[in-house]
Amino acid sequence: MPLNFLSSVVSSRLDGVTRKMLPPLALAGVAVLLAVLAILLPVREQAVEAAGVTTAKAVASQILSLREFYTAEIATRAERGGMRLDTDFEHSAGTLPLPATLVKALGKSIERDYPGMSVRLYSRYPFPNRAASETYDDFERRALAAIEAAPEQAQTTIEQRDGRRLLRFAVADRMQAGCIGCHNARSDSPRRDWKLGDVRGVIEITVPVDEVASKIDRGIGSVALVVLAGFLALGGVAAFATRRAAGALQALNSELESRVEARTTDLLRANANLHDALNHIEHSEPLAALGSLVAGVAHELSTPMGNANTVAGALAGKIEELRVAAATNQLRKSLLDAFIDEASQGSVLLQRNLQRASELIADFKQVAADQTSARRREFSLAELVAETLHTISPGYKNRPVTVSTDVPADLRLDSFPGALEQVITNLVNNAVLHGLDTGKPLAVSIVARPVADASSVRLSLSDDGKGMSEEIVAQAFRPFFTTRLGTGGTGLGLHLVRRLVHESLGGSLELDSQPGRGTRFDIVLPLVAPLAAEHSVSPTA
Repeated sequence: MPLNFLSSVVSSRLDGVTRKMLPPLALAGVAVLLAVLAILLPVREQAVEAAGVTTAKAVASQILSLREFYTAEIATRAERGGMRLDTDFEHSAGTLPLPATLVKALGKSIERDYPGMSVRLYSRYPFPNRAASETYDDFERRALAAIEAAPEQAQTTIEQRDGRRLLRFAVADRMQAGCIGCHNARSDSPRRDWKLGDVRGVIEITVPVDEVASKIDRGIGSVALVVLAGFLALGGVAAFATRRAAGALQALNSELESRVEARTTDLLRANANLHDALNHIEHSEPLAALGSLVAGVAHELSTPMGNANTVAGALAGKIEELRVAAATNQLRKSLLDAFIDEASQGSVLLQRNLQRASELIADFKQVAADQTSARRREFSLAELVAETLHTISPGYKNRPVTVSTDVPADLRLDSFPGALEQVITNLVNNAVLHGLDTGKPLAVSIVARPVADASSVRLSLSDDGKGMSEEIVAQAFRPFFTTRLGTGGTGLGLHLVRRLVHESLGGSLELDSQPGRGTRFDIVLPLVAPLAAEHSVSPTA
């Protein structure tokens, strides 16, 4: 049989294979695309809700803190000074708003400054001047009933309103010590048997989340396009490869080696691309942690700065009262003594809150500078641990978590503080995220001791939480392995910790954990990081 005839026969058969291969490949592409969307869409909803809940929870926390301070410090002193507390404070001289009225006024200001966001108070026991205008929608009725039954459980929902997507977050408004006497004594109070901790009503924060949803939708669209483009490229490569095979019959021996080499190059390139993608995700992990750190520090700063602003405002009012008294020849020694006493107390409060804010900013600046650079420097291990914990503590401030440290003050390292801070941050956050058991407090301990050869230090981080099974311990450091799939876990935290310890810090890492007996990480680090580690530290590590 002539060679050209054999070549044409084989070529026609290969063309038939190509035509038969393309439909299944297209179906496989559609199936993979649908599977990717099925995975990403639920994650999208969780991410949108989590972003809205975080913002709403921060606003609700600040409002509750402000009202508690206002009730305990401002309102009490104002009443002792002869001022009244009433709802109609804007049109009455010598009158301050009631705490709930203050919150409503603050909510109106927030609504003006941030369109779409709102703050609302509602209760089963509104005061008579508001009872006629109080109407509740379905969510408000459900939230009020649920919070009365379980005050510690917040209520959330996402809804569309006026073309915008909004998250509504409701928490219990509970009776405080400074509120009970007033509510039980007022003649217009709808109820006079309040006790400490009773649910007075609900504070609801509404936050727009449509911008977050849009950004996530754009990301999902990009992923879908990449998957689709990948299958189109694969189909093109397959068609091209089968056509090339027909021509290869004319010089089979010479082209066989080149085809093998070309496939090998493709595989190496695909492997390199996979490693590049993994590195990109790993480098994004510290930046995401730093973003969370910024949000936590901002939230933590708002309390001392808000307190300082409130105290400064109160002092300004007292100064104005003293000026008026002096100008009208009504200045008395008792008034001056009271002003000096209150000014002294206000000064102490101002100094305390400003010092707290200054310390938090200083620690955050140091940690942020270290974590966003790959610089090597000499540092105190005790100071680094303290600065890192101070900066990440807002993340578990309102949870039953205690973190203790035992690090000698004279331990100094010549190494990479950014990498070590990231390791400590990931391990502490991992302990809080995975070790905290419902209804039980969590104790985390960080201990450092010099190793016998005096050239290394052993840093141990342990907790008394849930612990891990042998199966989980065996896979804990694998990339993308997580026990919280679909609830925010990426599976890269411990993998990144091991890489930083081994490659950036030149140390070793061991994990010991048992169910119900907690988890312990032992890290041995050289006091002087090896020179080779300087080339392995990434800019975002």
